[in-house]
Amino acid sequence: MNSTTKTLIIVVILETLIIGWLLYDKFQQKKENKEISHELVQVKSDKAVIKEELTSMSAQYDNLKTNNKELNEKLEVQKEKIAETLQKLKYVKNADRTKIKQLQDETETLKTIMKDFVKQIDALNTENKKLHKENTEITDNYNQVIAQTETLTYLKDSLSAQVMIAKELKAENISILTLNERDNSTARARKFKKVKICFTIDDNVLAHKGSRFAYIRVAAPDGIILMNSESGMFNFQGREIAYSAKREVTYNGKKTDVCTFYTTDNELVPGKYDVDIFMDAGQIGESNFSLK
Repeated sequence: MNSTTKTLIIVVILETLIIGWLLYDKFQQKKENKEISHELVQVKSDKAVIKEELTSMSAQYDNLKTNNKELNEKLEVQKEKIAETLQKLKYVKNADRTKIKQLQDETETLKTIMKDFVKQIDALNTENKKLHKENTEITDNYNQVIAQTETLTYLKDSLSAQVMIAKELKAENISILTLNERDNSTARARKFKKVKICFTIDDNVLAHKGSRFAYIRVAAPDGIILMNSESGMFNFQGREIAYSAKREVTYNGKKTDVCTFYTTDNELVPGKYDVDIFMDAGQIGESNFSLK
C-alpha cells in the first residue's frame, strides 16, 4: 500500500468521524431544544394555573360577607396580597422556573389562609342564624301576648267608653323628645333609638302622698305597644295590660317633674305614635309624636 492510498484512507476515516460527530451534535441540539420547548410550555401552563387560582380566590373573597369589622379588615389584607401576587406573576419571564415555583408556593399559602377564613365566616353565619331565630321567637312571643290582651283600637275604645281619667292626679306640660343613638334629636324612624318623655304631675293636696309608679305606654301606628327587656305588665281595672316604660315617683302633693325613657334596638316604622301615662290605676295624661 503506497502513501497515497494511506492518505485517502485517513481522509475518509476523518470525514466519517466528523460527519458522525456533526450528526450526533445536531441530534443533541434537537433533543435539548425539544426539552426547552416542553419546559416553556409547562411553565406557561403553570403560570396560567396560578393566574386562574388567584383570580378565583379574589372573586371568592368578594363574596365573603361578615359584620365583624376586624375580620373584614383581615379579608381586605388578603385581597391585597392576591392582587400583589397577580402583579408579580404578570412580569415573570417564562424561562424563570425558580420564580414560578416561588409564586406557586405563595399561591398555596394564600389558598390555605382563605380556607381558614371561610371556616371562620361559616361559623359566624351559623351563630348569627341561631341568634336571629331566637330573636324572632322572642318577638313572636311578645306579639302573641300583646295580640291576646289588646290592640290600640280596643284600648282607645275601652278607655274612652269605660274608664274615667284619674281625678286626683293630672299630668301637664307633657314633652316628648325623640333621639338617635348619639342622643341627638331626630324625627326619622330609621335613626330612632329612644324617646324621652317628661311631664309635671299637678299639685293636689287631697291626693295620696308617697312613692308610686308612673307607667308609660307607647303605641305604634298599627296599635302594638312598644316593649323592650325592661317593659312589663301592670294591673288596670282588674286586668293586666302592657307598659313600655315605668318610673318610680315620690309625690308629696306638690307639682312634681318626672322624666323617663323608652329605648329600642329595633327599627321603627314611620307614622304617629300615641303616648299614654298612667298612675294610681288611672290615666293621667296622653300625647303623641310622629316619625317619618
